[in-house]
Amino acid sequence: MLGEGLAARIDRWAAEARVDEAARRRAREHWLRHQAEEEASLSGVLTDVAERRTPVILHVRGGRQHRGDVRAVGRDFVALRSGATETIVALDAVVSVQTRPGEAPAIGDRPITTALRLSDVLAELAGERSPALLVMADGDEAVAGIVRSVGTDVVVVRLAGDAPGTAYVPLGAITEVVLG
Repeated sequence: MLGEGLAARIDRWAAEARVDEAARRRAREHWLRHQAEEEASLSGVLTDVAERRTPVILHVRGGRQHRGDVRAVGRDFVALRSGATETIVALDAVVSVQTRPGEAPAIGDRPITTALRLSDVLAELAGERSPALLVMADGDEAVAGIVRSVGTDVVVVRLAGDAPGTAYVPLGAITEVVLG
């Protein structure tokens, strides 16, 4: 150290300080990422994916799956679009969400900022007299027709066909709503 000039020592100290600062920054980034991952939610992950416009495969209870872009995330549902088909899936029916290989992972620590629920969407569809396919929890049963109204816990559907009837579907039984 005695033979080393002041400029060389300052350069060495600055280099050591840069190394120490880089290590502190990496440790802080790791801690922040870990904290964010601990606060992750499914709706937060879906919100991240929607903002990136990353296509997903959504696996649903009963073995069904949907491919498409996440278009909206509500309090208890996610809406996907694939071509001309829009599908609304109850969040409690989602088994897994998969992105394409090579996509950066979504952290999912963001809160949902809407109070919109699946029942609200169905009520809007009733107001528009929109045709829909309502898929039940097991994936084997479905009701197709015009959504007529939404009650406290029931959806009224005017069935399609030559002699249309009416179906009364418990709101809690609906896992998917397919439009288009």
